[in-house]
Amino acid sequence: MRILADENLHFEIVQGLRRENHEVFFVPEIGLAGRRDSVILDYAEKRKLIVVSGDKDFGGLIEFGTLWGRGKVILLRYHIINPQKIVRDLNQLFGQEDKILLSKESLVIILSESGYRIRKHVKAKK
Repeated sequence: MRILADENLHFEIVQGLRRENHEVFFVPEIGLAGRRDSVILDYAEKRKLIVVSGDKDFGGLIEFGTLWGRGKVILLRYHIINPQKIVRDLNQLFGQEDKILLSKESLVIILSESGYRIRKHVKAKK
């Protein structure tokens, strides 16, 4: 998978995903640290990247707010940060949902210790 790791992601998660042969762009490494969520999402959309973030506000903007219908975001909602478990869970998610992740233009996936749920954007009919 091609991933844009938000700046709030633990660097061990970024390294773990890279070890699993995912193409990972890390927000601080590409000069986007401190930028607004909309800028991060624009960057990801233009490059067909999946944003992985632990930022609840970012997820809220995508799922319920002004950015709904834009981009692909995996929102991590773990109570205990265990980078190895999170990398395993992400890999499992990528394996199970690769068709959706690659085919949909917009979706939000909430991933936690208990599993995941997917919210797909559906365009309104005119």
